[in-house]
Amino acid sequence: MLAINESTVCGDGPFLFGPPQIVTMPTPHSPTMVATGDVDGDGDLDVVVPGRNVEGFAYLMLNEGGVLGAPIELTTGGQTDWVEIVDLDGDGQLDLCFAVRSLRGRLSILRGNGDGTFADFEEISLGREPRGVVVDDLDGDGDPDIAAMNHRLPIIDILLNDGAGGFDRAPQVVVGRSSVGIPFPQSIRTADFDADGDRDLVIVATGASRVFICRNQGDATFEPSDGWRPSRVNGQIGGMTDLVVGDLDLDGDEDLVVPLILIGESSHVGIFENRGSTSSIGFDRNLAFPSTNLGYAYAAALGDLDGDDDLDVVVGHALPGPVMVLDNRTVPISAGGDGSVRFEPPQQIANDSFFRGLAVADLDGDCDLDVLAVELISNSLWVIPNLTPQASGCGDGFVGRVAALPGSKGLPDMPGINLDRLADLDRNGVVNGSDIALFLAAMRGDSTQDAERDRRPQGATPQ
Repeated sequence: MLAINESTVCGDGPFLFGPPQIVTMPTPHSPTMVATGDVDGDGDLDVVVPGRNVEGFAYLMLNEGGVLGAPIELTTGGQTDWVEIVDLDGDGQLDLCFAVRSLRGRLSILRGNGDGTFADFEEISLGREPRGVVVDDLDGDGDPDIAAMNHRLPIIDILLNDGAGGFDRAPQVVVGRSSVGIPFPQSIRTADFDADGDRDLVIVATGASRVFICRNQGDATFEPSDGWRPSRVNGQIGGMTDLVVGDLDLDGDEDLVVPLILIGESSHVGIFENRGSTSSIGFDRNLAFPSTNLGYAYAAALGDLDGDDDLDVVVGHALPGPVMVLDNRTVPISAGGDGSVRFEPPQQIANDSFFRGLAVADLDGDCDLDVLAVELISNSLWVIPNLTPQASGCGDGFVGRVAALPGSKGLPDMPGINLDRLADLDRNGVVNGSDIALFLAAMRGDSTQDAERDRRPQGATPQ
């Protein structure tokens, strides 16, 4: 236990987190990410966990007063790497939109009934192996559209909402065609990077070791993508598997955060700091902060964990898998500072084998943000309650001790990555962090790598 002096200043001390609630999935699931939304209309946030379950299940956990209930099977029609929880058809009920990971890629949409139950899934065909989907108003007509990212093709499918929850296809977006090697898009988000009032696309292409920005022309057509490499760390370009968007320096525009996988170096968090131009999109990329010297940085999330009105960073790692938090100490120009992004050294709040997906949300209703993390190897969801005294006066005001961290369970079946045997997966002529990133992104928790039992349609090519 770590004792905290009672004079600890709210919002200006170490983060405090309690012992995790760990929910183990009832079948081998290889969970890939976690999303939250009030799907049963009772005022608290429920949890959906997609995964590479060979039976085609995802799992829903209903929130009962801050405690998650037993996982409920949701039939999605295939392995899923991503889900968005959103009202697609304007009926006031939250729906689920899954990216189904298959060489015959598709979306699987489950329409919500508002009570935590869903209609049978509907499908929309996509390209090869969609791993991510984002739902946002891309054409400015007030309803949510879909951008779906295919991993095996450098293509983003754009589906425009017809106003009733049906979708029409718009021109596809090509990502990273001119880059060296195979792009392998892995993560997608939206934001208005150039402050022109419409939503742009941002994609991490793991094989290209680049972040690509596709600027929206206002009607859900996009300019050719611009590729940006992250900051070098001791001469290395890190492998990237995830990205999150938020205003880190409090200057009013959207910045990017990416986990960086490095060889022979501590994992880092890379920052793409928005230059704030309204005529073009540009980033300063000279910032990278250590996240841990244990394992490979894989997943990231942003949230104000201590109530001081800035965004802190959460990073999940693999092989081994600590969850680390970095306290944002940036003093914005508007408050008399220089606006330079700064963080406290990373603080560990959990440890296991491979934390593949993260989210932050107030799950227990005490008005501070808890950390949710899916653990691939142990087939589980971790809910780590936030006990940090909040500068805003929110939260339960707990000051006292930090719970002991769970010990690592080890990796009896997955001893790690042998760099001597690691292949040049992106075919760019060199083995580097991007190849480790691709290896981790393909990993299953049950040692049946990519053995999808996709029963519809018969004869589909297995991945």
